[in-house]
Amino acid sequence: MTSRISAVVAGIDVHKAMRAVVVARPEQNETKYLSRKFGAGGWQLKELIDWLQLLGVRRVAMESTAQYGKPVWYALEPYFH
Repeated sequence: MTSRISAVVAGIDVHKAMRAVVVARPEQNETKYLSRKFGAGGWQLKELIDWLQLLGVRRVAMESTAQYGKPVWYALEPYFH
């Protein structure tokens, strides 16, 4: 059985020099996945936020090790759950 999502959601894997992002979007009878990589700079974080907002993302799950996730979490927190 295939499960279907009902909202646009994103998952972010935070690395020291890169952020890998996958967005899941419900479309008709299936879920579409979009993926993109972003650098770790401040302007690239803003570009990531803009891209997620453009796609209608409301919820974000993030995986990170060490201290690399903290600035990302602080930047995303005002915009997403």
